[in-house]
Amino acid sequence: MTTTRLTGLLLSAGLVLLSIAAPATVAAATFGITTPYPAVSVQPGNNVTFNLDITVPAAERVDLAVDGVPSGWTANIQGGGNAVNAVYVGGATAASVELSVTVPQAATPGSQTLTVTATASEGTRHLPLQVTVLGGTSGAIQLTTDFAKLSGTATSTFSYSLTLTNTGTQKQTFTLQGQGPAGWQVTVSPASNTQALTDTIDGGANDTLSVSATPPSSVAAGAYPIQITVAGGGQTASANLEADVTGSPSVSLSTPNQVLNASVTAGSTGTVSLVVTNTGLTPLQNVTVTSTPPTGWTTTFAPTSIATLAPGATDTVTATIQPASDALSGDYDITFTATAGTATATVDIRTTVQTSPLWGFIGLGLIALVIIGLGWVFRRYGRR
Repeated sequence: MTTTRLTGLLLSAGLVLLSIAAPATVAAATFGITTPYPAVSVQPGNNVTFNLDITVPAAERVDLAVDGVPSGWTANIQGGGNAVNAVYVGGATAASVELSVTVPQAATPGSQTLTVTATASEGTRHLPLQVTVLGGTSGAIQLTTDFAKLSGTATSTFSYSLTLTNTGTQKQTFTLQGQGPAGWQVTVSPASNTQALTDTIDGGANDTLSVSATPPSSVAAGAYPIQITVAGGGQTASANLEADVTGSPSVSLSTPNQVLNASVTAGSTGTVSLVVTNTGLTPLQNVTVTSTPPTGWTTTFAPTSIATLAPGATDTVTATIQPASDALSGDYDITFTATAGTATATVDIRTTVQTSPLWGFIGLGLIALVIIGLGWVFRRYGRR
């Protein structure tokens, strides 16, 4: 029994010693290189990043290298914002670096294995990393809108809303660009930030884009194309929009040299030249000129109407004015109005009625007859 008890005591003591020593053995670091995600999938034209942790039992330098990089791919180990080829590990704490892998747009779908090699005094460790290139890259960017065509006047701002979808598996930053006809101002930005020129979208997510198109002040009526292009990850997508400028009819009425007065002789007629101008962006049809003369007066126009007047074009209408037969000498206002559909313009012409010279001659004749009559009376009866 004594021997048995002694053996039991020795075994118990040994277990106690092992229990004390075990934590120290577990806590001791071993030489190794690890990553939490050794296999990833990626669309062509995108980047993937592996987080690497390196551990060693004691502080020392560990050299790093990447093998098996396919042709056209790039792979760089980065630490502290720089590309690195080695890392110094303190011993008690693991050192962390990143492996950045760029997959070209022309990469063949399938799996590729890259190997990260760590070399230290204890030897070499290898960490295989699997990158699976997904197929069907076409359509990884989708750009859609519910309203591709808008209409408005030349002073309108055409505002569109588009949906940008990243159907890939990786977060991607896209550049945004808008192109319109000469003289147009086209901007495109994320709806959440109208000052941004790019948009970053997670894989499988989408975002709303706002497009603003402003035409130049001299734009003519018509349909104008606007193209929006999105690029990212070696891929592009575009949306074709249209701005339909309807224009507003506008007309002006004036006289040559802006002379706003005329003269007419009582009992006769006078003429006034009126200049009609299309100041709008659409052609004018059947332009007519009318007037509101004083009571008893008449006005006629030649031509009676202008069949078509192009934007910016002018034409002349001659108005013939005939005062009333009993019109007295003086100034009279006549309002002339040019009408073309919903567009109108007016001008007031001050018309002066002058006495006809014939009445002056008649008056002189009457005076002469009176003088002659008086002379005859004096000669006949003056002798008596």
